[in-house]
Amino acid sequence: MRISEVTDGLRRYVAMVRVKANSTQLSAKTSIEAEGQMQARTMLCHIYGDSNVLSLTQSGGVCEASDGVKVFSPDELKVKSLADQARRLKQSERQERARQSLAKAQERMRKVQQSGQAIPNRSG
Repeated sequence: MRISEVTDGLRRYVAMVRVKANSTQLSAKTSIEAEGQMQARTMLCHIYGDSNVLSLTQSGGVCEASDGVKVFSPDELKVKSLADQARRLKQSERQERARQSLAKAQERMRKVQQSGQAIPNRSG
């Protein structure tokens, strides 16, 4: 047993983690007690997954985030969440346009095959 285990005790860490709920992802704040930051991060990564631990700070305002992890304020998290949502919506729009384009092409192909004509070359 080390002397630090008796004298120092556990420190409380506050973490922002990404949580999947049904088909959506959201950020949640949680806390954990550990001897040090590495132990806290390791436990959180085990619980939530390596890529889902977004930030880690020691309770009391002292920031111990390392490993290149940026600690976001609530306002920054909101902006990041909105930017991520905009990116997902843009991707959905591209997929829907591609699906509609494919459906139109398939319909043209079906009509041409039914009439027995040569397939016209159309772009757009």
